[in-house]
Amino acid sequence: MRWHSILGLVVIASFAGCGGLQTPITPAPQQNAPVARDSGHGRSWMLPEAKSEDLIYVSNVYTITVYSYPKGKLVGTLDNFYKPYGECVDTKGNVWITDSTFGRIYEYAHGGTKPIRTLKDPEYVPYGCAVDATTGDLAVANYSDASDREGDVAVYHKAKGTPKSYIGYGFYYYYYLGYDAKGNLYVDGLFGSYGDAFLFGELPKGGGEIKGILLPNSISFPGGIEWDGQYVAVGDNAGEAIYQYTFSKGEATLEGTTTLTAAGNVGQFGIVGSTVVTPNQFFSKSGSGVQYYPYPAGGASTQMITKGVFYPFSAVISPAASHR
Repeated sequence: MRWHSILGLVVIASFAGCGGLQTPITPAPQQNAPVARDSGHGRSWMLPEAKSEDLIYVSNVYTITVYSYPKGKLVGTLDNFYKPYGECVDTKGNVWITDSTFGRIYEYAHGGTKPIRTLKDPEYVPYGCAVDATTGDLAVANYSDASDREGDVAVYHKAKGTPKSYIGYGFYYYYYLGYDAKGNLYVDGLFGSYGDAFLFGELPKGGGEIKGILLPNSISFPGGIEWDGQYVAVGDNAGEAIYQYTFSKGEATLEGTTTLTAAGNVGQFGIVGSTVVTPNQFFSKSGSGVQYYPYPAGGASTQMITKGVFYPFSAVISPAASHR
């Protein structure tokens, strides 16, 4: 059993719409989820050229599909998952993948087909993840525990061993998280077992508790969090936007908005240069896919990947060794 840090006494919620609690939101892992099937149904593979290319890793309901960036060519598939919701990339270009059903977090080398490390967390349901570039620590947002009670944020020192656990006061479900360049960790989630309201918090570098932060604008549902090189970018999963913030002394300032035209259920996204790559769970005539948008300009998608994509939760970019 791991121990939990003592939390702040104030919870700050950002509500969707105007005033008061909204209709309870069904937790994301249960929303329109396809019928489950057994894992181990396929074989992982990767084209030889993948190791020398920048790659997009897409977490689908049962598999991870891998594409060259920026061309979007399918170059591999990682299998033997059940519900691989979350992904994040470390400074080596290695990709971490959370499997919410098995309670495990896997590390894959860039372009590799087998895990090079596995962390086990069977008491919880791991969802989003992030790697601290300043320390190598791995943070995992545990959506809930295995019995659908309150989750937590687990931080593995140098991505090894037994994690240290943090709980945000008022948080019930934890979704996505991201580090800034100084090692401060940001997390979003929902208040209450019915998903009553959006919550946002910060675990300062070296801090012992997650502190609630009131965002200056409304976010309807937790979306991905990513450091874009200047700002902390936070997505609205139920909207069509990514917002850029700066934080100082527990307060947030909105610095910009990236509108994503025709996006749908945008989870964890990846930013590279002037492009953001986002999963899109919106079932249109073309089905679900992965879209490229100008960043931070936003607007219409410039490219869409559909081959092999099925109900994607995240899309992250792993750079080739020559681009790190």
